[in-house]
Amino acid sequence: MMAPNQRLSVFFQKFIILLLFVFITTAIQANNFLLQEPLADSTKKSGHKIKKSERKKKKAEGIQLLKDNHSRFLIKYDLIFAKLKTRVTFNGPNGILNLSLSLEDNLKLPARASFSSLAFTYRATLRSGLYVNYYGINRSEDIVLQEDLYFLGDTIPAGSGVNTYFNTQIISAGYIFSALIKPDAYLGFYFNLYVISLNTGFSTINGVRSEKLTLTMPLPNIGFVGSFRLTKWLMFYGSIGVFSLNTEDYGGVINNYNLSLGIIPVRWLAINLSYTEFNIRVYNNIEKEIDAIVEYNFRGPAIGLSFKF
Repeated sequence: MMAPNQRLSVFFQKFIILLLFVFITTAIQANNFLLQEPLADSTKKSGHKIKKSERKKKKAEGIQLLKDNHSRFLIKYDLIFAKLKTRVTFNGPNGILNLSLSLEDNLKLPARASFSSLAFTYRATLRSGLYVNYYGINRSEDIVLQEDLYFLGDTIPAGSGVNTYFNTQIISAGYIFSALIKPDAYLGFYFNLYVISLNTGFSTINGVRSEKLTLTMPLPNIGFVGSFRLTKWLMFYGSIGVFSLNTEDYGGVINNYNLSLGIIPVRWLAINLSYTEFNIRVYNNIEKEIDAIVEYNFRGPAIGLSFKF
């Protein structure tokens, strides 16, 4: 019987295959239609030129509308006050190594931290654009081990002074398509690629011994992002994303969301109160011998600023 994350992975893989099939089928049908369409008639050619000119004019008018309403660019900065949970698991061949560590409980990393998040939306046209999102979280702590520490192939005896750390850099970027074309109401469906860098490990205080684990991997993500002007003085902003990918050597599951309410003192600026949550579970096969699994969650309120221009 498959585990819940395996069922979720299979579902998303089938979903993406279905999307690709529909896209390819539609593209072939559209291509056949274009090949069969007679274009010899000079009147039709003239009509196509007029339509092309009209499309260019509408596109230019749409871009100018976004500029006039300060809605072409949105930059959102948040300072997040988060509660964090992090677990690292190692599974060796034939059950020789099976170790699971809570970095907050076992290695005494801070369970609460404040860090920055940055989101950027660029509307190239009324319908399409670019969406970028970034998180950066670094934690470290000096401790004296109360029991032996087993990490990868090394063992540090109890009583040793060590510095433990867990550093996270997450950036995603991709294409966004808007379902709404109003300057003060934006709802976009995005296809992003996450690049996740997780760096964890320890070093003894005297610097004699150290071990580290670094996972850097790309993972796709799909979701929605939107902003809506509720009143003259209030704006709502939200985003939600989810995806799963598994290969023989690495894979993971991502789900995240952010909800914000902004107070608008001037047209181009909003002061935001937010709540955000981010969950990832990634694994990597180290040298075809050890499966390293990192489960990572943070959630909490945030305060920040949004700039529209």
